[in-house]
Amino acid sequence: MHTLPLMMLALVAPAKVSSVVVYPDRAQVTRVETVACTGRALAVFESVPPAADPSSFRARSEDATVESLVAEERTRQAEFSPELETLRKKRETLEREMAELVDARARGLVLKQMGESLSEVAVARVARELTEPKPDTRAWTQALDTALEARLRSASEVSARAARMREVQRELDSLRNRETFLSSSSARMERRVEVRLACPSEGRARVELQYVVGGAGWTPAYEARADEAGGQVELSTFATVTQTTGEDWSGVRLALSTARPRDNATPPELMPLTLTARERRPERKVLVRREEKQQHAQAGGQAPGETEDGALLAASQGISVQLLVPELAQVPGEGTAVRLRVARTKLKTSLVWRAVPKVHPVVFRVADLINGAPFPLLPGPVDVFRASGFIGRQQLEQVPQGGAFQLTFGVEESLRVERVVVQEIARDEGLFGGRRRFHYAYRFDLANYRQRHEVVEVTEHIPVSELDDVVVELDKKTTPGHTLEEMDGIVTWKVKLAPSEKRSVDLAFHVDVPSSYDMQGL
Repeated sequence: MHTLPLMMLALVAPAKVSSVVVYPDRAQVTRVETVACTGRALAVFESVPPAADPSSFRARSEDATVESLVAEERTRQAEFSPELETLRKKRETLEREMAELVDARARGLVLKQMGESLSEVAVARVARELTEPKPDTRAWTQALDTALEARLRSASEVSARAARMREVQRELDSLRNRETFLSSSSARMERRVEVRLACPSEGRARVELQYVVGGAGWTPAYEARADEAGGQVELSTFATVTQTTGEDWSGVRLALSTARPRDNATPPELMPLTLTARERRPERKVLVRREEKQQHAQAGGQAPGETEDGALLAASQGISVQLLVPELAQVPGEGTAVRLRVARTKLKTSLVWRAVPKVHPVVFRVADLINGAPFPLLPGPVDVFRASGFIGRQQLEQVPQGGAFQLTFGVEESLRVERVVVQEIARDEGLFGGRRRFHYAYRFDLANYRQRHEVVEVTEHIPVSELDDVVVELDKKTTPGHTLEEMDGIVTWKVKLAPSEKRSVDLAFHVDVPSSYDMQGL
């Protein structure tokens, strides 16, 4: 313990946690203390949790100069000793009372046994004197009354003692549990941090202590509510925060960071590149199918969107983002999960009916969206709602600010779609000077059983050739009015359906391949 001059003042009350930055796997805590400054001062931060990393302690003050920072580790025995002593005295008093109650109950049982013996003696006397010419009935009454009184008194004493014993036992159990908890708590380690200050002038100095703790983290979650009449989706962003540091974060300004300090602090390494060669004999080209999910990088500037939380701040930190929770947070230190609202953003969209019958022959309500929030959307679950209520849960992948993404708001049973295979792999040999043509044809049957006109988007893909001598073309039998994305080979129709109307669209295409190719995989 440091001995301080009289001019140095120390404040030993626990400092308040003012702000916390929560990372996915840890947190940075800031405590604030204000001390009187007269030449030199000492700010003391008590009860810093053992989860705090000693190497992360940092102190700063705008009103004074920080000269040194000293941290010591100790048990919490001094803090809990008074209450433990009080509990010990109460427990010993109750244990003595319990012992007296046990003795009193034993005496009551003895009295009960004596009353039963007196009853047996009185009954035997009555039976014997009944044969005599002049029985003493008064003596009978007195003997029976004496035996009955002894039995009643013993029953009353035993019952009263048993009731009080149950009460004392409950109190003892509660005291012992509390005593055990406090004993284990007093044995836990905590840290005490002293910050020495040099004050340029008299007044008060505000001192901040920062440290990093483990046992804390957060995960994102979302709620999407479709406003079909208004043509928008309200996307609410939430954060589930948990921490087991033992230090309650009460009324703190909370920020959420997407950075992972352990990963982001390690720069990538380049591996050596080597060039080798080997002889290969000529091989015959083999034409194969390749089923591939194509993903394109989505990025852009600020997209149309309206964030209702005007106080929301999203600070870029290079490869990460830090989000400020709009309201003061309450996060207990024993691991209870707390769900905090980060933002609520209204995204303009046109909800459409969309079907991909090759994958799933149903019609979905889909919203094509642009992330208009002032921060990227991290991977997490999305609970989707329509006017009818909760629809379901889906997983959202990471979406950059201004990036496009899609949300599905359930299946519509009143809209039907079916995919029918009309023709596949019909080969014509010897055509077009040593080339072969493969024909494919499909039909999509749609029906509208809703009470109003609807438009259903039907999507199917055709092969995309990566070879100059392999050609894929749509046939004339394909229903007109479609759009074709050349890069992905995605064919889309927007089919208008009146109530109770049924319609069909056709897709037909062919693939021309040189006959020198091995086409077993086509």
